[in-house]
Amino acid sequence: MSRLLNRRQRYALFKFFALLSLVRWYNILIIIGAQYLAAVFMLNPELPWHEVVLDFNLFIVALSTGFIVASGFIINAFYDLERDVINKPQEVVINRLLSQQTGLNFYFLFNTIGMILSFYVSKKVMLFNFLFSIALWFYSHKLKKLGFLGNISAVLLTVAPFLVIVVYYRDINPAIFFYVAFIAVVQLTREIVKDVLAQKGDVIYGYNSVPLNFGITQSKRLIYTLVILSPLPPAALYIIYDFNRVAYYFIAALSALVLVSVLTYKARNKADFSRINNILKGVIAAGILSIALV
Repeated sequence: MSRLLNRRQRYALFKFFALLSLVRWYNILIIIGAQYLAAVFMLNPELPWHEVVLDFNLFIVALSTGFIVASGFIINAFYDLERDVINKPQEVVINRLLSQQTGLNFYFLFNTIGMILSFYVSKKVMLFNFLFSIALWFYSHKLKKLGFLGNISAVLLTVAPFLVIVVYYRDINPAIFFYVAFIAVVQLTREIVKDVLAQKGDVIYGYNSVPLNFGITQSKRLIYTLVILSPLPPAALYIIYDFNRVAYYFIAALSALVLVSVLTYKARNKADFSRINNILKGVIAAGILSIALV
């Protein structure tokens, strides 16, 4: 393929793939997929699925969310540059593959595109995405360094794309909140694990985190506590709505969380916590796919 492109074209293609890596395109696709699943199975169960999927305004809402989230990943990478160079140097894009100025230019461009697309749908969607964008910046700039408050903020920002769908349809289905609450508990558990993995860079650059403030033992106890609390949202969902099919996911997910507790108890090094982090990512990804069972 390199023979078919000149030097300038190869350079542009290289920058394009670097940008895709920076904005974590795979995470954005998962978020958009989760929005569509929530729209079809939670907020419009009475409508034919193709009617919901082919709604052009829903497509614009999802696309605008994608651009806002992409800008959030960019600004987060910008503020975390020095820390990431220590904690995960192989994943650093800014200053290695893209300049800081290029990153900031795309940050403002993606935010602008997201706002314009949101305005096309409705002023309420635009207002939500505007506040979402500000929250992403404020989290990266300030909140991320504030220990457990930063963890809570990260979880709220993770589930925010579900809420923009609620704003678009103006339909508050309590089932979506119970479901998202479970995902939020798992994500909060993962945030604690990620802090354990990032201790080295956090110490050097003055980040506060649960492991640094309270130690590994207390961090493990917090993980155990979150695992104990995790059955509450699915129990409420099952009792109130009697969703039988999605119960299979929750049984598997809760079993995985029990395994997480065992592995956390035995964890002694970075590799152990990295394994726990991967399990939690799997639980979250499976939870998004399992929306179709609700």
